[in-house]
Amino acid sequence: MNNYWLSEFDHQDNDEPDMEMPEDPHDDEEEEEEEEEEEENDPKSRLNKRQLMMYDYYEEVVGEFGMFDQSSKANGAHYAPASDNPFKEKGLICGNCVYFHGGQQCEIVKGRIESDAICKLWIIPEDLIKE
Repeated sequence: MNNYWLSEFDHQDNDEPDMEMPEDPHDDEEEEEEEEEEEENDPKSRLNKRQLMMYDYYEEVVGEFGMFDQSSKANGAHYAPASDNPFKEKGLICGNCVYFHGGQQCEIVKGRIESDAICKLWIIPEDLIKE
């Protein structure tokens, strides 16, 4: 028994040329603008090579062992709340870190995270660090 519906698609002897939709030149421009906007919004795009490697490494560690806690123990991030952060004026704050997602959440450290706090795992783009 032949499946006539499928046989229509298997038939290659059609003399008619394939009809392709012409490309819209604006599509490329829109795609480029979207990519640029995504890159601007992606904090990783502002990191140097060492920082990118650290970012990937911490992501891998968290994937394997779970998020860091806030303690100063072996599995801790050595989190210091905003009131104890001596580096605020230099821009070394969680709010500038690529892992900080606002809403008092960090991608790799458990618990409530203050924007002006700091921990030992920070990865902050150089342009946000003041000398």
